[in-house]
Amino acid sequence: MKQSRWFAIAAWLLSTTAQAQVTPTSQMERLDRGVVVIPSGDGEFVSWRLLGTDNEKAVAFDVLRNGVAIRKDLINATCCQDASGTANDEYQVVTKLNGEPVDTSAAVKPWKNVFYQLHLQRPANGSDGCFYAPNDCSVGDVDGDGVYELVVKWEPSNAKDNSHKGKTGNVYLDCYKMDWTMGGEGQEAQLLWRVDLGMNIRAGAHYTQFLVYDFDGDGKAEMMCKTAPGSKDGAGAFVSEAATDEAIRQTNNNVDHRNSDGYILSGGEFLTVFNGETGKAMHTIWYHPNRGFNSTGQTDDYSSAWGDSYGNRGDRFLAAVAYLDGPDALPSGIFCRGYYTRAFVWAVDFDGKRLKQKWLHDSFSPSTYHVYDATGKRNTFEAPATTSGKGNRTLNGNGNHNLSVADVDGDGCDEIVWGSAALDNNGRLLYATGLGHGDAIHLADHNPDRPGLEVFQIHESRPYGWDLHDAATGEILLSATGFGDNGRGMAAHMDKNHRGSLLLSATDHQPRSAVTGEVVSASSASMNFRIYWDGDTQEELLDGGRIEKWNGNGRTPLHINGKDPYEYNNSRSCNFTKKNPNLQADLLGDWREELILWDGADRATLNVFSTIEPTQVRVPTLMHDHVYRMGVAWQNTAYNQPPHLGYYLPDRYAAGTLPQKP
Repeated sequence: MKQSRWFAIAAWLLSTTAQAQVTPTSQMERLDRGVVVIPSGDGEFVSWRLLGTDNEKAVAFDVLRNGVAIRKDLINATCCQDASGTANDEYQVVTKLNGEPVDTSAAVKPWKNVFYQLHLQRPANGSDGCFYAPNDCSVGDVDGDGVYELVVKWEPSNAKDNSHKGKTGNVYLDCYKMDWTMGGEGQEAQLLWRVDLGMNIRAGAHYTQFLVYDFDGDGKAEMMCKTAPGSKDGAGAFVSEAATDEAIRQTNNNVDHRNSDGYILSGGEFLTVFNGETGKAMHTIWYHPNRGFNSTGQTDDYSSAWGDSYGNRGDRFLAAVAYLDGPDALPSGIFCRGYYTRAFVWAVDFDGKRLKQKWLHDSFSPSTYHVYDATGKRNTFEAPATTSGKGNRTLNGNGNHNLSVADVDGDGCDEIVWGSAALDNNGRLLYATGLGHGDAIHLADHNPDRPGLEVFQIHESRPYGWDLHDAATGEILLSATGFGDNGRGMAAHMDKNHRGSLLLSATDHQPRSAVTGEVVSASSASMNFRIYWDGDTQEELLDGGRIEKWNGNGRTPLHINGKDPYEYNNSRSCNFTKKNPNLQADLLGDWREELILWDGADRATLNVFSTIEPTQVRVPTLMHDHVYRMGVAWQNTAYNQPPHLGYYLPDRYAAGTLPQKP
């Protein structure tokens, strides 16, 4: 029987061969119904959330237009098409439990177009002439009203990869209040605050990973990220002023630590938690470890032990959120440094007032690692053999440009999936495959016919290629070698005729079954993001601003009223050849996902796309699945990857989960 990896009790009876993973209600964010109304070319398309906290067998919905019911007792969908609807109408959704109304949503106006325009307040050009565009985004409910706010990272035009020299402009992080009810053509989004990370945080994909989540359990999200001397919070104060360590408070915030090549190899390194409503710094501590491998204070020593002396390897950062003590405890911020050689993973807790180390993992060699506890006490461990029989036995050299989080071993606590290795919730090594560094990772139930979750990873290290391994044990299930740096890879449940995921990579273009390992088609597919869009239980392909359907032997474009998303309003993807959306997540409406791209004409507008395809598939919002929600939290990290569900959707839906008519 398929066992739950995150949850001790399954709330849905599925079948004799499979169980769904069910997120404990203690973890689920309090969300409203997220009603959205979009012009479809045939009236108005209305969509809303089923919540993970809903009693699925007993809940039904009425849809009101201008206060009058146009649909009653809907039990088999969370969307409907209103052919008589107009742009001047208002819609509400009434939630009914056992036939009785229990809640009515706020009135919502239709969008003016098939996408929603959000005008942002673009930062002024830098003194060096750099200009700004919206880049990676994340979401969290910062004021506790059940609606997500949007946090936007502004990228300067002179942002650099670690391997390239040159000074960059400042990085800014904005928080915007979202109001999806007002139609949204050219709507000015309300700026709640702006954090200026200052001149001592370099701009680029590998430097600023920001976490937006409710870390202290008060129902309101905070933001955590790496800061430095000169960083200012949303109130305009230096983040050093929020420290309790006197050495941090005495920081000289006017010193420019950039060298002539633009690298920052000296000066203090901090971690700051910001109030989500105001942007005010709540607490600042030393970042662990600093660039000289120390856990306290600052250093001007950039050790060549990283493998270079200019910050390429040592300034590679990752971040995530994880429930390391289980679903009823507070989550931790996970901050990581290094993966080509020496690798650190730092777990940090926030109690509403202070940041505090939970543990620090240091894979200082290919065979041995340290774990420091909350008091700084060090324990040293010898790593076991790798599951592949080759390569490094610790995190050292086994990291990716990305990571993932899930309870992979069924103990109720999250683990950190590092790429070719994983950490247990206590900071100790869970396993290492030894297959080295990679650019892409996908953690999901790729093979629903075996217990647990699986990791699909591509490899930049010899013998290149890719592997599919058990997320709990590291057992290699499938693998292939390649002919060089395998720079792209994707796995998705994209073919209704083949169970589980199909696996794709740049050095092995033909899609393979994650269940059998067999090539299922001679045609190739895009290998960037996966997305739920058209309303069946399979995933679609997202590459830049283009959505395609895998048809079994090729790809069919999925247009919105005849056009690709990128053809609307100068829409652009992010991060150059990576072609990532600003954000992909189930932000509103039913369980299908939203796509956010930016306007290349004004560099100050975000275009939000939501599907207008009707569906009879009714499942809870993806944001109430734990694996998926953690994926949205880490999506902005380094080489962005798409979030995945922690269960196999076709089995969950097919097993008879629809409620009976009340």
